[in-house]
Amino acid sequence: MRSSIIILIVALAGLLGGASSAWYAIQRSQGLGAITIGPWTATPYASAGEVDPYTIAKSVVEGSVPLGATEGLAFNAISDSEGRDLSLSCDYEISGNTPTAKLWTLVAYRASGEPVKPAPGGASALYSGAIVRFSDGSYRISLSRHAKPGNWLAVSGGGAFRLTLRLYDTSVSGSSQLDAPQMPAIIRGACR
Repeated sequence: MRSSIIILIVALAGLLGGASSAWYAIQRSQGLGAITIGPWTATPYASAGEVDPYTIAKSVVEGSVPLGATEGLAFNAISDSEGRDLSLSCDYEISGNTPTAKLWTLVAYRASGEPVKPAPGGASALYSGAIVRFSDGSYRISLSRHAKPGNWLAVSGGGAFRLTLRLYDTSVSGSSQLDAPQMPAIIRGACR
């Protein structure tokens, strides 16, 4: 009887440890072959035949469909440029440039995968053709629950979130271009 209880405890500990490590690998890792530029990470071969099982599991959990290699590349950020987790209770400034692409979109998602609901009067997604740029081509986007002048990515609620920057029809999809691009900085402002 005692050995049965010990076997049961060991089996439960193994299941709990295995489930915890799988959850961590899916939630916090970026997959094999991931490219990280500042707070942004992309997996360029997420739709290819040789994709690793953790990247597949991450796509299933997030409910996302990876862009094909000829379509573009999606970069995700779960932290700001200083490494602090993104929180909907804070304001952020997203500024700089993106790699060359015909079109890009920037969307805020909750940790659970659904888009963040926008604050009244705003949108929780922006695209490259609708933003105001400086004369050098750079831009500044304010992410906040409160209306901001200029480019405003409106969010509501609280908790953790991630930003997804999708570059469509971009040369960054080719492996020879992956170490060169500059990505926008994510600077945290006031938190409430």
